[in-house]
Amino acid sequence: MNGSCLEFKNPIRDAISRIRFAPQSNNLLISSWDSSLRLHNVDSSQLRLEASSESALLDCCFQEESVAFSAGSDDSITRYDLQSGISNKIGNHDDIATCVEYSTETRQVITAGFDKKIIAWDMFGAKPHVFLRNLDAEVESISLSGFELIIAVGSSVDIYDLRNLDRSVESNESCMDVPI
Repeated sequence: MNGSCLEFKNPIRDAISRIRFAPQSNNLLISSWDSSLRLHNVDSSQLRLEASSESALLDCCFQEESVAFSAGSDDSITRYDLQSGISNKIGNHDDIATCVEYSTETRQVITAGFDKKIIAWDMFGAKPHVFLRNLDAEVESISLSGFELIIAVGSSVDIYDLRNLDRSVESNESCMDVPI
């Protein structure tokens, strides 16, 4: 790109909820409130894929170069094959799904939502999900680093080990009592 702007031929019609670079290429995955997941080639400024959803998409992530996931305001978690454009719902939260991450270490999709739950979905096993954790508040944000799952809940940040999600490894409460 050399410091130039990314030009969109089909502009995004509402707020962007998440932007993620692909693991090994210069492709950009964008979820937005206009109910679309877009895959752009940054080098050529070309739209490679636009997948429509029935609801606003609040988060997205890559599993690998050709597979992505989204979390929707209709409570759904959706898997996308970025080569064929085919999508399928892998499950639902009980309220708005706000966050989605993929763990290469555990081969699970980790999701969170306003239903105060963290769900780990096993994408390669027989069970649809392997862990369900009820929290005390709506989950604002999650992030993964290796086996560590970092969760922003209310005014605290909790760290869990993906190999044992029974309790947090570390918890840090904000001294300002303001949601993160």
